Amino acid sequence: MPTIIPGVASDETVSVKFVQTIADVSAPKLTELNAVSAVQLECLLTENFAPDASADTTQIRRMCSKQTQERAGTVTRTIADLVGAYDPQDLAAPISKAYAALEPGATGFLVVRWGVHVDTAWTVGDLVDVFPVEIAFRAKMAPEQSSELKFKAKPLVTGTVTEDVALAA
Repeated sequence: MPTIIPGVASDETVSVKFVQTIADVSAPKLTELNAVSAVQLECLLTENFAPDASADTTQIRRMCSKQTQERAGTVTRTIADLVGAYDPQDLAAPISKAYAALEPGATGFLVVRWGVHVDTAWTVGDLVDVFPVEIAFRAKMAPEQSSELKFKAKPLVTGTVTEDVALAA
């Protein structure tokens, strides 16, 4: 009988912060992530954080082979719209922090910690992904029955994504 190795639960184990400044994306500092201007998003977003990537490919053909080969080309990194709750009459309210931070033209970094419960404080040594972003737009969404008022913001990946880097002191 095969041994099934359990995975890491996905519920409540992804934390996302929007940070305006990171001096070195290969070693983001905990102080940068805890800056007053940093916004912790996971409890303000109503949809899961969803990064993606795709690669252009080129076909390589040789006369001596009837099989075509592929070669990887340019990689495109994307992030699905960030959808969050907010209070349209109180933009300074705690529920509106994501709405206020993710304004069109805002630049910064989405820093994502995977596999640690969201209630666990970020600490030196945690592995994170760092996405340099610019917010392309922010739009109010149509109200849904028995729900909350929501907005969506589109982050554009504007630089090299740094994955699995440890938080520094």
